[in-house]
Amino acid sequence: MWLLLPILLYSAVFLSVRHIYSHWRRRGFPSEKAGITWSFLQKAYRREFRHVEAICEAYQSGKDRLLGIYCFFRPVLLVRNVELAQTILQQSNGHFSELKWDYVAGYRRFNLLEKLAPMFSTKRLSEMFGQVQKVGDHLIHHLLDKEDQGGPFEVDLQQKLRVTLGRLPQKSSYTYRLRDLIKQSVELREDHGLIRKDILQLLVRFRNGNEVCGDKWQLDTINDAEKLLSIKRLAKVAEDLLKVSLDAVASTLTFTLLEILQEPLIVEKLLAEIKDLSNKSGQLKFEELNGLRYMDMCLQETLRKYPPLPIIERVCRKSYSLPNSKFTIEEGKTLMVPLLAMHRDEKYFSEPMKYKPLRYQQPGNDVGQCEVKTKSNAFIGFGIGGSQCVGQNFAKLVIKVALIKLLQNFNLELDPNQMKTIKVSHRPAPLIHSKDGLKVKLKRREINPKFYS
Repeated sequence: MWLLLPILLYSAVFLSVRHIYSHWRRRGFPSEKAGITWSFLQKAYRREFRHVEAICEAYQSGKDRLLGIYCFFRPVLLVRNVELAQTILQQSNGHFSELKWDYVAGYRRFNLLEKLAPMFSTKRLSEMFGQVQKVGDHLIHHLLDKEDQGGPFEVDLQQKLRVTLGRLPQKSSYTYRLRDLIKQSVELREDHGLIRKDILQLLVRFRNGNEVCGDKWQLDTINDAEKLLSIKRLAKVAEDLLKVSLDAVASTLTFTLLEILQEPLIVEKLLAEIKDLSNKSGQLKFEELNGLRYMDMCLQETLRKYPPLPIIERVCRKSYSLPNSKFTIEEGKTLMVPLLAMHRDEKYFSEPMKYKPLRYQQPGNDVGQCEVKTKSNAFIGFGIGGSQCVGQNFAKLVIKVALIKLLQNFNLELDPNQMKTIKVSHRPAPLIHSKDGLKVKLKRREINPKFYS
């Protein structure tokens, strides 16, 4: 009798696990061969924690547009075709929207990111541009002061640029302090009419039912009972936006510097381009940044080779018939789009591991002869459709300002010895792992008088 119980328990566990690992086969999807072996369980366990290399391996393991894989005890549907991924995430009508951004007002449910998207319109960005420049100038003055103390010096630019909250414990004192500061600022703006042209001001306007687009920055306050967001929820939204933006900005800027500093010709082209900027009294003009075509191509190439979000992962909210196929993904199952693997696929980009900004050159651009073209419209960058980053234009603005001011003020040089030790991790965003981070030698540049005319 006592021997029968462990046998029954083992049999129940075995049958349950076998049922999970036959999910895609039972539904007719192309799927990896799933055997309950130690090696297979190890592979599935790595994927459960979104191990990017493991997902890239699965992407490269076949030719089908869809592949059913397993992340430990989770069946995951991997999309291995760019066009199909774009169609699903652009035209799925909320089937795969991110639940943490759900917002309920009355009897209607909205996606909070869609409501906040006007915060990053061109007009709003132009009005926030002054604050962005102040932050960039603060960084440059800090570095110049350091050089004044002892001449040319080395600095870990990754450490300087990367201020990420994503690695902090949820209950850290810094996280609580940030929430306290946001609460205090919200109260000052609502109770005392304080106005700052920044993202938090627009979040406070949204909380009070005001439009976040348009020209107004001042608040039209309403009763506490009618406010759309509590201060606690607003602080959490601000914290989430800050985490995402800091990761994207810091990683993209760091890897752009890593790549361009290995190619002096690219740096020369960027310097030639930014020399045409007005720079009156050292201040940039917002409208001129759109004319930096070669810099745009460099940033696009960085986003291709090192996408800030290497994998898009979404849970299906209701059954969805996949376009141009006989398959249906069920509610609760996970859909995964491996951006990093797609961006480094020779099928879409020739010589994908080489940094070639001119692959994005459009007809009529005069930044140089085009060396290589993409084979299809496979660039995804900051996401697709409902998974697209609403703040991508703000992130690009910050990156451009930082890059311009660094190149204007310093000659930058990589330590060639560290290139052998640099390794890239992709959790939660691309990050350089080496003994000294990204060590760069900085020397004050002789500024062209035109910059400060």
